[in-house]
Amino acid sequence: MTSVFDLILRRLVQGHPEQLLLLLFGGQTPAFIRMADSSLPQSERRADTVLVVEAHGVRFAVDVEIQAQADPHFAERLLDYTVRIHRRERLPVLPVAIYLVPEAEGASPPYRFECAGMRVLRFDFQVIRLWEVDYRQPTLQAATALLPLSVLESNAGPERIAWAESRIQQEPSLSTEERLDLLVVLGTLASRRFGQDRLSQHLRNIMIDSPFWEEQRAKERARAWSQVLRTFAEARGLAFPADAGERLEQLDASTLQALVNKAVTTPDLAATELRAILTAPQH
Repeated sequence: MTSVFDLILRRLVQGHPEQLLLLLFGGQTPAFIRMADSSLPQSERRADTVLVVEAHGVRFAVDVEIQAQADPHFAERLLDYTVRIHRRERLPVLPVAIYLVPEAEGASPPYRFECAGMRVLRFDFQVIRLWEVDYRQPTLQAATALLPLSVLESNAGPERIAWAESRIQQEPSLSTEERLDLLVVLGTLASRRFGQDRLSQHLRNIMIDSPFWEEQRAKERARAWSQVLRTFAEARGLAFPADAGERLEQLDASTLQALVNKAVTTPDLAATELRAILTAPQH
């Protein structure tokens, strides 16, 4: 299920892929070649970020998936993404899971299963836990785009907000648009962890004025309406598949709100429409 964490971090890493590679590889960073299409062949899903890189003369793809909440099916979904990207790009694929908060982490790799006593599959992937990253280490000091993530470090207190804001404000290489984007991400993550009253007035003003922040509020409204519709579906005895939340959140907030209104005024019609959404074939 998409969350505000997924959306803001996806925007951040796709805008600064070279700095993302510092987070993934440290001092042994491969050369960034290009961003790859994040849509997946023969699927309606999209990967969070797909990078094509090169190290020691070997070119490969990196699939970065961001998790802000627990998903019991994450490993098998990551396996599916890896295979699809490999088939499309004709390159080896390094899958990477970035966990924003401890409660987002599921079972540790590898993902594996056996059949009739025979090992059929062992699937490994790299794991990065953002609360364990030391953002003051030399390899990350110059990675201004990663500064908003530093407020998620477990040892960071509210004072980290002012430190990161000052660094972003003083970075001469950032354009005005890039600086505003990073400050919005910083404000969003910091307010989620420490509360909005810990933000500077300047940072709060930037968030209020940002079209991106309004987009996130719309996503949050959509998520709230989807929860209401889940309760409605359960009350009506409708099947609610595992991907139902994701299906609903693909609709805009106004469509979801209209469906909620129908659930109150014309529940039979709402049930019919909701059933159609939840049972539509996925490709």
